[in-house]
Amino acid sequence: MIILEVIGAIFSILGAYLMSLSSKEDTKPLYFGFISFFISNLALLTFFTLNGKVPVIIQMVLFFITAIIGIYKLTKNKKRDISIILIVLFIYILISLFTIIPNIKNIDFNILIIDFIASLVAITGSFLLSSHKYIIRSYAFICFFVADVVFVYIGYSNAYYFFMIQSVFYLYTSFKGYHNTMRSEINTIVNKLKR
Repeated sequence: MIILEVIGAIFSILGAYLMSLSSKEDTKPLYFGFISFFISNLALLTFFTLNGKVPVIIQMVLFFITAIIGIYKLTKNKKRDISIILIVLFIYILISLFTIIPNIKNIDFNILIIDFIASLVAITGSFLLSSHKYIIRSYAFICFFVADVVFVYIGYSNAYYFFMIQSVFYLYTSFKGYHNTMRSEINTIVNKLKR
């Protein structure tokens, strides 16, 4: 089970780093970021399903859907990528039916409201990030930043220090992604203020 958490964390961090490299003109890093999020969400969905965490499973499914939408919107070869996604999903569903679902330990419906709200903000950001309009993508980075401030607080207050450190890194990637996407607009504002 720890391997699923590790894979989820590694590909989530990689995806966040890749998205931070995108700019107004270059969305290729976003495409690869969404592929990383697809892998991360698959691993984390499996992990939380095995633990029976129903609210988190719902969040993971929504993140998973936004990763698929991002891949679909940003790919240069839709037919290839959709075929790969469908094959992976078919295999995953078969594995789930025969190995994952029968091994669920218990069912937990507890919802941490602040976590749920922050996750919804991040899911909204993930959806906005797949836009071809750079202004809308900049709103995505703002959503991520707000959500990650809350996640840092949750990590600190619950002594989930790895989660907290990971969220601090996401704050950096959100800031960097926003800066790269809005660089010319930021420079224009700074130049006006200097006058």
